[in-house]
Amino acid sequence: MEKYYLVCEKCGARYSQSEAVYRCRCTGRLEVMINLDTVHASKNEVFGRKGNILDKYFEFLPLLQKPTMTLGEGFTPLINAPRLAEKVGLKNLYLKNETVNPTGSFKDRPIVVGANKALEFGAEVMASASSGNAATSLAAWCARYGIECVTFVPVDAPREKLAQLQMLGAKVYRVRARDEHKDPTAEMLQKCVEKYHWHAVPSFGTFNPYQIEGAKSLGYEIAEELRADHVVVPVGGAGLLLGTLKAYAEFHELGWIDDEPGIHAVQAEGCAPLVRAWKARREIEPWANPKTVAGGIADPYTWDGNAALKRMEKNGGTAVTVSDAQILEAQKLLARYAGIFAEPTGSASLAGIIALRDAGVIGHGETVACLVTGTGFKDINAVTRNAPEVPVIDVDADLVGKISYNPTI
Repeated sequence: MEKYYLVCEKCGARYSQSEAVYRCRCTGRLEVMINLDTVHASKNEVFGRKGNILDKYFEFLPLLQKPTMTLGEGFTPLINAPRLAEKVGLKNLYLKNETVNPTGSFKDRPIVVGANKALEFGAEVMASASSGNAATSLAAWCARYGIECVTFVPVDAPREKLAQLQMLGAKVYRVRARDEHKDPTAEMLQKCVEKYHWHAVPSFGTFNPYQIEGAKSLGYEIAEELRADHVVVPVGGAGLLLGTLKAYAEFHELGWIDDEPGIHAVQAEGCAPLVRAWKARREIEPWANPKTVAGGIADPYTWDGNAALKRMEKNGGTAVTVSDAQILEAQKLLARYAGIFAEPTGSASLAGIIALRDAGVIGHGETVACLVTGTGFKDINAVTRNAPEVPVIDVDADLVGKISYNPTI
């Protein structure tokens, strides 16, 4: 029996694990389906493994070859945050701190699986389309293993992310939009993959279904450590949302967990194609002119959203929007009450938790897992443009008590 197969979301065509494919012949999006009957390891054996996430969850990933190549992705801390919980009106709040991944975001998880699969297919050049985090992850991995890396980013990508990509040796191109309904970076990626036969390793499954499976590792880790009632996920392309839903569904099907938590999606008000589709009970349509401080979730099209919506219906989760003001407030709360400096995208989940609490979806006594997906150092401008002037004083201790100083940003 094969370890996995692929199914086209559009036409239903099925592909064997022996076929080196990224997209269906009809150009439809493929989804990897793991044959759980091939998982012969026990729950205790898998949960007790150390090392790296590719070895720990090898049975659940679409990889066929070992040894795998990693930068040390995953195994991030799940932090009990009582001060923050009290501040936002909850009893049990846990933060999955993805800021400590090798390049500072959860995107290291999907990319390491996609890159290893591309190597299995014989890749010499890997390419990505990203607002920054996924591209940085791929660039770092390629730098470590000597693979040529090309990445396309939006025109307004933060300078910090561009500098990181350049330092890692990637060929970086900022791409202008020609159509407000399309993602220019994804368009460019598709054209170059077709023209130059590069291997696409972005963080969304339309051009590479394998890397979505890497996002499952985050859900596996939470399920292993915590019996959560709710897991709240910030959503751009929806790869992390889909991966988290698949992780819990697989563990539940195997009988390794008793129940699945409600898995909820959060998007910014200025770019919410998945939430709009969820409320209207229809397929996702592109979002014109996305505008939000959370650049990492400003995806005009939620690439893996339709697959995620189907799983959300079975899971019982919901989808909400939050304003930029709510996101920035959540960013401050994470820093002041939990000691985590997150970028706006990584703070959107906490903003969503507060909104879901206000709506009565999350109860005070329930256990909630908040996915903090990326470090604040990715987007310093989001903080500094609202920061007050830091006072300058002479070497005189008396001045400290005389100068009025409010550190609030």
